[in-house]
Amino acid sequence: MWAKRLLWLVALLQLLFLGGLLYDYEKTKTEGALFRLELQMYDPYDMFRGNYMALNFKENRIKMPVFNPRWDEKFYVKLVRNPKTGFALPKQVSLKYNGGDDWVEVRNSGGSVVDNADTLLLFSFMQDRFFISESKVKKADEALRKATADSSKRCWAEMRVRNGTAILTDVKIDGKSLKDLAN
Repeated sequence: MWAKRLLWLVALLQLLFLGGLLYDYEKTKTEGALFRLELQMYDPYDMFRGNYMALNFKENRIKMPVFNPRWDEKFYVKLVRNPKTGFALPKQVSLKYNGGDDWVEVRNSGGSVVDNADTLLLFSFMQDRFFISESKVKKADEALRKATADSSKRCWAEMRVRNGTAILTDVKIDGKSLKDLAN
């Protein structure tokens, strides 16, 4: 009898844990701070990982921090909005989450570049994959590839950030959702 009760208790704890994750996801998706991240040319469809679009963000570098992270090490970047364009720019970097809805977790993508006088650390957002319905992938892929190659078009991803967690909610080309353009 005690084994049956233990089994029910474990099942209940798993449901509570999964429910908490779902609640946190939905709360971030609806109440998180909205940032627009400008896109540039991206890596197309990956047949080994399934139907998603690998996005390449334009603002993916920051002045080399003091702590020099290892390849693929996670750290946090503070995002600010550019007053002229409205797109997000990385402003500060930290090994730990500093609170607020403007810090997002990123990972060291293993490189650095020298830009004029500064050494810049290349990083990648944890949310660099945009999942879309299989029936829309081909049209969406072509639309985004053409738009990122055309300098007259503005392409961006919308990301919601809450408590250091970010969720990619949409990809837009000149203000129109990629999901709508792929119909």
